[in-house]
Amino acid sequence: MNLYQAFASLPFAASSVDFSAAPLMGLRSDFLAKASDGGPVFLLQDSSPAAYSPAIELKHVSVQFHNTCRVSTVGDVVEDQFAVISCDASVPELHEIFIRCLAAAVEQLPIGAGTSDLQRCVQSMLTLFRALGRPSNREVTGLWAELFVIAKSKNVPQALRAWHADQFERFDFSWATGCLEVKATVKEVRQHNFALEQLRVPLNGAGFVASVLLQTMSGGFGVVDLANEIEAKVATELDLRQKLWENIAAALGSDFSERLDRRFDLSYAERNLAVYVMADVPAPQEPSDPRIADVRFSVDLSTVMSSQTGSARGILDALFV
Repeated sequence: MNLYQAFASLPFAASSVDFSAAPLMGLRSDFLAKASDGGPVFLLQDSSPAAYSPAIELKHVSVQFHNTCRVSTVGDVVEDQFAVISCDASVPELHEIFIRCLAAAVEQLPIGAGTSDLQRCVQSMLTLFRALGRPSNREVTGLWAELFVIAKSKNVPQALRAWHADQFERFDFSWATGCLEVKATVKEVRQHNFALEQLRVPLNGAGFVASVLLQTMSGGFGVVDLANEIEAKVATELDLRQKLWENIAAALGSDFSERLDRRFDLSYAERNLAVYVMADVPAPQEPSDPRIADVRFSVDLSTVMSSQTGSARGILDALFV
């Protein structure tokens, strides 16, 4: 079931406690509805006795616990106690990420989830959505290129497992025997910025650099398009689905509207993908002065030949096995 499409077809709620809704996957009685103002609302069944739990209000998301709601679905009506999680109707560009991110987390709840279970689920999600109120230090081109590498991998689940869970991790992808750093540019030359530590190969491992040239295209693929392609390939792996959407939410920052609008030519990226071993990349010497903690530099890889044989896609496919 495409939950976002199901949301789009739902009628507006009759009131703040009376909803027409789509049931979520699984054995629980959880629902997705559309609020009276048009924003998405999750209704998560709470099996705990009613007790006071303070509401949570963020810039774009609000949560209320122990609400008695009437929920109508096709052929059924349920009246029960729910945690009500709502996304601001005024940011429609955020609705799909909200729906997909929370749905992946909700599907992992125990059948008889009580208030404490719901609070843990909600808190992990709210931590990410707090990031949407803060500036991000990431370029959307980098996020797009990382998703592109995952989406086009022969083994999407393994690539997603290797993807960093924290944007401050040293490498974009890492596994037991190696790592991969992904660089992207919209320039016509293959020029990228590096920190010297990004080219330090782990002990007993192999290090690679993927370089992707991007071209803006109004009808191209955006971040959410790539994410949907990835999610379809890990549909039954709830932890990977949750990781996917959580990473995206954490990377977008307060400029999410602009970042989600950016679209790139997928075929151009595929034609202009190159993969190098880290030793191929020209880099300055390691500083001998211990007081120098960080070295950053720009490299033009246009004339650098990869020491790897075969196609760039083939090289990447061999990494995620």
